[in-house]
Amino acid sequence: WRPSPPPPRGGGRGGGGPPPPPPAPPPPPPGPAAPPDEVVCADYRDRESLLRQTAQAIERMPVLPAGVGLVLLGVRQTALTPGVQDPALAAAQAELVAAIDDLDAQGRRLIGPEGNAAQDAVQLDPARLFTALDAVERICGAPAS
Repeated sequence: WRPSPPPPRGGGRGGGGPPPPPPAPPPPPPGPAAPPDEVVCADYRDRESLLRQTAQAIERMPVLPAGVGLVLLGVRQTALTPGVQDPALAAAQAELVAAIDDLDAQGRRLIGPEGNAAQDAVQLDPARLFTALDAVERICGAPAS
């Protein structure tokens, strides 16, 4: 007894077997990019809960300045998005960046030249951050819950 040879591959050219699948269609062209105002507001609504919780934690207890900077880095980057058309949103973005930079400056001042921002917890004042978050929320709206 000998095993049967495998069926010939021919892709439908008389060699048997099914025809090859049709080529995949090309991907659709990318749609228009969202306007910067929408990008900024969507990012804020996505992160609002994290931002508020971070500000509340800073208010309640000493924190590591490096940790605060890490949590707020992405928010700061989004707040620097160029091309925002709404002057009120542009002003709120600038204030949000300034509030985050203010927290960084507070941390540097409080830990001093000998301190370690990743190890030395300090009590920061998040009042400016709360004010900036309130301004962005007034413009962008509260996130859907």
